[in-house]
Amino acid sequence: MSRQRWSARAAVLGALVLGTLALDAGSPAWAKNPWEELMGRKPRTWADPQGRFSIDLPLGWQAQVNPEQPVVDFWKRHPDHGAVAHASVQMKSVPPGVKVAHYALHVNQDVKKSAPNYRVLAEQRLDLSGVPAVRTVFTYNERGNAALVNEVDQFVLVRGERAFVLTFEYAAGARPIFEEDFAYMAHGFAANAPGEEGVVGSGGGKSRRKIREGEMINPDVLRY
Repeated sequence: MSRQRWSARAAVLGALVLGTLALDAGSPAWAKNPWEELMGRKPRTWADPQGRFSIDLPLGWQAQVNPEQPVVDFWKRHPDHGAVAHASVQMKSVPPGVKVAHYALHVNQDVKKSAPNYRVLAEQRLDLSGVPAVRTVFTYNERGNAALVNEVDQFVLVRGERAFVLTFEYAAGARPIFEEDFAYMAHGFAANAPGEEGVVGSGGGKSRRKIREGEMINPDVLRY
């Protein structure tokens, strides 16, 4: 899946927030993670440079940040299947008291306008990062390629005066390849309201300390 194709799709999913990002296939920051030998895997809690959220990244996921844009992209190419999945966290300031159901409806309406053959597969109300969230699973066709169908798993939540859209995207049929990763990332997603910046842990206020951007954290010590 080319970077150009992902940029076109990100424009669909980023209707409310600004622009798309190039993807960087450089070496992952956790390449020499000391927990690898102790735990048999490479856990990493990735902290947003501006302290707006943190997220647990499974093995192989990489991040791309543009400080001028309110969106952070993550991506992974599966080592066995070659399939590529993308995730993004989009953020926007909102007035006090905005209801997540209303904001999620606004997000879905904007995405629908830009997504050819938009079709909802499932909707769910749940808690994410300690606050109510709306989950929508949908498919759409890429522009200019009616045969290529993408599936999207999208979570919308509001924490304080900041709204978040957590999006996972993959080619239709590839969900089983990445489903475990998506569950891990959603479970380890911690949104921070304005004033909570730099705090790691589910729901911001539940954490005991701040971390630095990209700092490696043993996930077993974090409370979810």
